[in-house]
Amino acid sequence: MTCITIGQRKGGNGKSTSALNLAHAFALQGKRVLLIDLDDQKNSTSAIETTRTPAHTVEALLLDASVSVADAAVPTTWDGVSLIAASANLSGTIRELDGEVGSHLVLAEKLIKAGADYDLCLIDTSPSLNILVVNALCASQWLFIPLSSKYFSLQGLGQTLEAYSKVQSRLNQRLSLLGLAFVIHDGRSALAKEVIQKAKDEYPAWVCESTVGMNIKIEEAQVVQQSIFTYAPTDRGSEHYRALASELLVRMEGA
Repeated sequence: MTCITIGQRKGGNGKSTSALNLAHAFALQGKRVLLIDLDDQKNSTSAIETTRTPAHTVEALLLDASVSVADAAVPTTWDGVSLIAASANLSGTIRELDGEVGSHLVLAEKLIKAGADYDLCLIDTSPSLNILVVNALCASQWLFIPLSSKYFSLQGLGQTLEAYSKVQSRLNQRLSLLGLAFVIHDGRSALAKEVIQKAKDEYPAWVCESTVGMNIKIEEAQVVQQSIFTYAPTDRGSEHYRALASELLVRMEGA
């Protein structure tokens, strides 16, 4: 199983939206996908319908040694996608893990045991750098960073790359940067085009060619707990996320 952390130190950059739609895009390409919601805002959890109520949330997975990934993961109505739901008490989970030696490796240990059950695991994380985000990065082979083509998005990018560099050098040397992608992009704005060009100039190997334009259909899909592929399959948002997923798969396969 290949694990991808979806992380960004600044909110409002389409992190959960990317996690959801990429999860379904990968599943539509035949991958068995596990989506883990480690964000206390629970956006991914609330935007996808499960076929049954989860017996355990991610809190139990991280704090109870007897709870496995198989116990916590539930199928969703999106074919090929399973979910480990966020907990309402993730702040308490953070406090407990902060006091435990080696707690940054708890998620990695759980996912190793489930490696044969899924092809891909996508982990949606909080904008704040806490022990849950460190767990995600330590469990992953890849970090994907979603961006908005607004100027302040690049400030969050710098903080995210700094955290990535520290985790990679100190805790998880197999972690690599999968890519940066502008998933909230206003193609009509000259400033937005300048922001993308600035990112390409600074990080030429990391910026994805695929972008996702600003699109109300993508937001509407989340309200009704659907991906863009089922809500509006012929919409440009569906086309954009398919292209992004394919580009990311090529990057992983070529590594």
